[in-house]
Amino acid sequence: MVELIKGPLNTKGDSSWEDAANLLWEINNLPPNQQKKKNELFKELLGEVGENTFIYTPFQCNLGFNIKFGKNCFANVNCVFLDTDTIEIGDNTMLAPGVNIFTANHPAKTTERIVPLDDDVEFNGEYDDSVDYTFTNYSEPVKIGKRCWIGANAIILPGITIGDNCVIAAGSVVTKDVPSNCTVAGVPARIISKEE
Repeated sequence: MVELIKGPLNTKGDSSWEDAANLLWEINNLPPNQQKKKNELFKELLGEVGENTFIYTPFQCNLGFNIKFGKNCFANVNCVFLDTDTIEIGDNTMLAPGVNIFTANHPAKTTERIVPLDDDVEFNGEYDDSVDYTFTNYSEPVKIGKRCWIGANAIILPGITIGDNCVIAAGSVVTKDVPSNCTVAGVPARIISKEE
């Protein structure tokens, strides 16, 4: 069962969001010749950064501490991680430019997604302009195995597990788990080949 969390869109509840945003601003605004400093700040921001892992900027995330990179990983420019739950990336995995990994989601049903901010307001699904509404959301972890290659502008949705030795083709939208040793492509992503 997925827990729905209610709250104003721009009030996240604690300082972790602002702390991450400030660190990201610093990382993303350092000049290219300050890569050593960027690496130090990434180790402060992220939950885990394995040995010989390299992350190009700009890079965006919500909180940072939910993100774990294994060793010898590479993330190219413009990766976006919505990490309201854990994102684990296995050893020797490469992310091309523009990869998006999302753990946050919202209910598809409008009356579950947009609800009265005040719990005391009776809500029958009819919207009233005199009532303040808010958005509900939930989060599910994402896990990417070892030795994977995630192509440019691929999108990985909440709750997905990708096995070891996988290729996610550029522009794919991954909506289902991917078994080890598979290449997937398309919207939604489908298995197009399996490595023996």
